[in-house]
Amino acid sequence: MITFDIQGTDVSVEDLLNLQMLAVDIKKIRPIPSRSRRLGEQRAKARGQGREFIEMKHYQQGDDVRQIDWRQTAKKQSPFVRVMEEDRHSEHVIWLHLNSRMYFGTSRCFKSVLACHWAAFLIWRFQQIKHPVRLLIQTPEAFHEIRVVRSNDAARACRLISQAHSELAGQFQRGDTTPEPPHWKGHPHLWVISDFMDDQVARVQRAISMHPVTQLICLQTLDQFDLQLPNAGTLPVKAGEQTGWLQTDQQKARDDYQQIIKDHALSLNRLCLSFRGLNYQYTSQKFHWQEVHAWPLYH
Repeated sequence: MITFDIQGTDVSVEDLLNLQMLAVDIKKIRPIPSRSRRLGEQRAKARGQGREFIEMKHYQQGDDVRQIDWRQTAKKQSPFVRVMEEDRHSEHVIWLHLNSRMYFGTSRCFKSVLACHWAAFLIWRFQQIKHPVRLLIQTPEAFHEIRVVRSNDAARACRLISQAHSELAGQFQRGDTTPEPPHWKGHPHLWVISDFMDDQVARVQRAISMHPVTQLICLQTLDQFDLQLPNAGTLPVKAGEQTGWLQTDQQKARDDYQQIIKDHALSLNRLCLSFRGLNYQYTSQKFHWQEVHAWPLYH
């Protein structure tokens, strides 16, 4: 029996290809109750918000609050949301942003390994339900792009993901460059997969300002040390060509770091909400495949 545990520091093509079996029918993945309740009702195999109104339904946790019909809510004294016809032809763009910080992990797997598996799963899932999908991979030195139409395209995309991760292993010591952000046509559903540290939120904002999207979904992979500054004494901190020192044994330094992380997460959440999406944040040692039931996968 094939297991789908994500572990280690490498991304093998075989593991990514095996994710096709997981993506064929995600109903076989038993959902976590607290996550499954966020899905709301579904009317069809392809789920999403389009332009044509269909019906009203009672608001459920996880529904888009911007679809609340306030007139009906006031009349019934209970929140109602508008259900819109699905847009079945909008392309999904998967932007896998690999950087040197992601080639790191303290438990279970590297952040970059988790991100690569997410990208491969999404490709197989959207190929399974016949949604057009385009994969964009950003590494510190280049962009890779492939459009997935058939299953053999998805297999080639998995090989490209594995290749890009191998390139990252040889690049992370040289530091990241800042290539131009990717571009796309139309108004796709944009999935951005990264750790979103440093200026990545601003990069996504710039890309969207030049090439609008219908929806923005962010999958954020983090390590436990990204969320909490460890008490490790004096650590070197480099900014550009300058190097300073951070006293991590001081409570104020740890509190300041916590506030920076919270502010950064808030800015990312606001960006996603402004484009009808959400940011899904996971640490590499706590992610389980049941979590995908919370993603807008258009079953």
